[in-house]
Amino acid sequence: MTGVRRISDALKVRAQHQHGEIAHDGVNRKITYAEWDREADEIGGGLAAAGLVPGDRVFLPISNAHAVEMAIAVFAVFRAGGIACPINTRLSPKEIADFAELTTPRWCITDVPDVVKDLTLDGSWTVDAMPRELAALPDQASLDPSADAEILGTSGTTGKIKGVVVTHPDLMKGVTGTNMDRSRSTLSALPLTGSGGNLGIVMLPARGGATAITQPKFDPKGFLELVKDRRPNLVYLVPTMLRLLLDHPDAANYDFAGVRYLMTGTAPLPHDSVKRAAALWPHLRIRNSYGMSEGGIGMGTTSQKQVLKPGCVGRMPDHMQLRDEAGNVVTQPGVVAEIFGFQAHPRRYWNDPDATAASFVGGWTRTGDLGYVDQDGDLIMAGRSKELIIRGGYNITPLEIETALYLHPAVQQAAVVGVEHDVLGEDIAAAVTLRRGQSATPDEIIAFCRKHLADNKVPRTLLVLDEMPLNPNGKILKKELVAPLTAAAKARRRAA
Repeated sequence: MTGVRRISDALKVRAQHQHGEIAHDGVNRKITYAEWDREADEIGGGLAAAGLVPGDRVFLPISNAHAVEMAIAVFAVFRAGGIACPINTRLSPKEIADFAELTTPRWCITDVPDVVKDLTLDGSWTVDAMPRELAALPDQASLDPSADAEILGTSGTTGKIKGVVVTHPDLMKGVTGTNMDRSRSTLSALPLTGSGGNLGIVMLPARGGATAITQPKFDPKGFLELVKDRRPNLVYLVPTMLRLLLDHPDAANYDFAGVRYLMTGTAPLPHDSVKRAAALWPHLRIRNSYGMSEGGIGMGTTSQKQVLKPGCVGRMPDHMQLRDEAGNVVTQPGVVAEIFGFQAHPRRYWNDPDATAASFVGGWTRTGDLGYVDQDGDLIMAGRSKELIIRGGYNITPLEIETALYLHPAVQQAAVVGVEHDVLGEDIAAAVTLRRGQSATPDEIIAFCRKHLADNKVPRTLLVLDEMPLNPNGKILKKELVAPLTAAAKARRRAA
């Protein structure tokens, strides 16, 4: 694409070639490429007229109920030369305030004005009253093509929120010509503020020419209705969403004939979910992906054989390595080590040089994830390094135990953590939720685990919960399970 230096330039080209096609479908509102391009220009100019200068951060707490407005706002910020700071509106007020303190935005566009009422800003607008002044739009050729584009809030499932910086060259990776994405439409309910929803869904139309359909708020029946009505070529579901969809009593009655791909990722994929999805929709090409906000990691399964392997995320690519605790590259099959990924445009943490130095080394990103390569050359996930349980001197990965728990017909969600033990150092504790209409006692589930796990890997403590603590992306917050599981383990040992 001649003259395309930033992804906002790529949208301009798409608007010329696909002007009347739908770029974003937020269910409540649709927008064509031409409309998206024009509104990004008008609002980008409005931001500049208000006083935004290149490098200013623009706070974007916008929910999926306004998916189209989020796409417009992000590209308007790019056109004005600012740095977009999307943040999930479902986070706690403190987490949102922490992200604002970190990024120090001057400007804000939001659909939840109450969450920013205490922030000191030079300008704040609601999504239905964004500033517009086309005449003030900066000359796009004058904007730095290597500048920072976005700061994405991330804390995973532990720790204080951090900001991952994504540059314009990073966003331009893979953007070529006016080629069309092989998936002409993608349906998801991912929050458009995280890496999957923002980098994957908000950018998707400009990057590949496909329509992005966003469910305003995930619910299984509504998602099934959208599959029937919109007939997307690809559906993207985090594992929690996929499981809820499979458990819906009417799932088999909805027509998935138009869907070619079912993509999942962002969290470990329970193996039984793959088997159930393959049985329910045998024509689908199921793909399990692996990535992270920090970047350098991007891969996925490419065959049914791979996705049917528990924990498999595809063939180990050249831009990724396994390294042991001493930093040596591990090449032997079956050896569990930490995953590293290389990126041509390394990311960093905003205003946090210590965390940046610890996670980004020489172009390589340290993921904190554990895995091993099997005899086929496929990467098999083994959990998080921080979650590794050392019980009596043996390293045990929670993922293996969670995989066994998910095999129980009554288990809906499962999470395993290590709890303190006076003799063993750590012991294994688990929490589960049950499927609707199912019942099982902790003793029954533990007995089930004994049939599938070595004795030293069987949970000694297990709680059946009404619901799991989840972050806005659907990941289980294991840190919130440690205290109740530790108390339950101590009570169990006292009773014994």
